[in-house]
Amino acid sequence: MPANTAETLNVLAKMKDPGKRRELAMGVVDLCLAQPLSPTADPVAGELLVTLSARSDTETKAEIAARLAPCDWAPHDIIRFLAFEPIEVSAVIIEKSSKLTQKDMIELAETGTTEHRKVLAMRANLCLAVSDTLARPGEAIVLRALANNSTAEISENTLDICLTVARDNPKLREALARRHDLTTDFATQLCIMLPENWREELYRRFGLDKDKVEALAVETALSATPEDVDKEAAKRVNDAAKDGKLDGKYALDALVRGEEAVFDHAIAHLCGIKVSQWRIALAMGGVRAAAMACQAANLERTAYPVIHKALQRSGRMHQALEGDAMSAAANVFRMYGPEKAAKVLRQMGSRG
Repeated sequence: MPANTAETLNVLAKMKDPGKRRELAMGVVDLCLAQPLSPTADPVAGELLVTLSARSDTETKAEIAARLAPCDWAPHDIIRFLAFEPIEVSAVIIEKSSKLTQKDMIELAETGTTEHRKVLAMRANLCLAVSDTLARPGEAIVLRALANNSTAEISENTLDICLTVARDNPKLREALARRHDLTTDFATQLCIMLPENWREELYRRFGLDKDKVEALAVETALSATPEDVDKEAAKRVNDAAKDGKLDGKYALDALVRGEEAVFDHAIAHLCGIKVSQWRIALAMGGVRAAAMACQAANLERTAYPVIHKALQRSGRMHQALEGDAMSAAANVFRMYGPEKAAKVLRQMGSRG
């Protein structure tokens, strides 16, 4: 492309009529799509499209992006420019363009929005440098997209970030559990955060030692509460019991306030079991254990959703209150009275 032609096009690119700018932009896109441009023409066309796009509306930029994204020889300058535009423009570029370089993707992961990172996390064949950068902010929605991307390379450091965030995010836990490239140690750590049906799947797929996983779950459950906090909670509950103030409402109110140690001691006292038995039962039995505790402590059935959701928020309940979880809880309320529920709960908590 001669220098005088390039200068002429740049003058045209700055024209004020949006209709003519759009027409010129689409004409240049047509030229780019027709065949690979020469090394001289490529940067000129790219610069021209960047100038035009910068002065164009979102609809025009989105059309340029959609047309250039599948083109293996599109000018790099315009591809890079469009990748950093708002997500309604950039998504197709981030997903499809082979012209985005590793450097571009790392910069996008560092400086883009959460939406940019989420779309980038779904891109095929991400390398470690990109996935590590995407994971660094610890955004659950991005980590979940990354975990669901079976073609993405994921380092142990990124998996550690995922594991930390997954404690409060059931969907991320499930996405991680579906991956086939986990180490045995990681799968074991993840396993204790999953419902029983998922655990069985991981035992089979990764050849995990079930006894080791259960022992780790027990250890984690028993060591989660600091000793001083536990002693203070036990004292408060004993004092409440002596004063005749310990009942289901006392336990439920403590849980709602976020005082989990107080709740643990209160619910154990009301169920006639040790606090360690309650914690082990919850870690191993999840929904079934929590529903048994409701029955054994003579709590109203309507209290169960409150307990379930509070325990889920704190990462101690690993199933959402839907489908199988709702059925399991309903079965407990239908089949067990307070005495029988307390007996079963005691048995569930005796694994340690």
